Amino acid sequence: MSDSVRAHYAQALQRRMQAAPAAVQRVLQDRVQRAMADAPETGEAQPPRARQKKTLTPLGQLNQYMATATQAGPELKSAQRFRETWSRICAEEDVTQAVERGPENAGPLNSHMLVLRTLGLMRDLSPDYLRRFMSHADTLLWLEQAHGRLKEPAGKTKPVKTGRVKR
Repeated sequence: MSDSVRAHYAQALQRRMQAAPAAVQRVLQDRVQRAMADAPETGEAQPPRARQKKTLTPLGQLNQYMATATQAGPELKSAQRFRETWSRICAEEDVTQAVERGPENAGPLNSHMLVLRTLGLMRDLSPDYLRRFMSHADTLLWLEQAHGRLKEPAGKTKPVKTGRVKR
């Protein structure tokens, strides 16, 4: 393992340690010590890029500040509640929009209507479960789209369908 990879690995383990339970912290601490013990004695635990002194753009400074702020400790409870509430509201709005756009004259066994009914019931019975379900569904959709892009040969793209009628 190169020095920069080893240092990055050790830093990632240290970040994970901050939010982990005590038992996990002990295991991660052992791994950090082993990673650092394997490193040659350079006196620094940062990757070579981080050691270079160069002026950062304002965006770079903001990114650096955000990285240090997130490493400072666990997330604030108010920020965590806000993130969870925002996620729940977005999931509920997505289901509401999907139900509104659903087919009007679909039969009782129409798969699209069955999914919409199920999501509506899930929204009413367990909003937290709906939020998690929607998160998983979004992730699977993203993975499917990314996999589809990887299958396409370079230079060849699928034609984009437009709403225009050929004359």
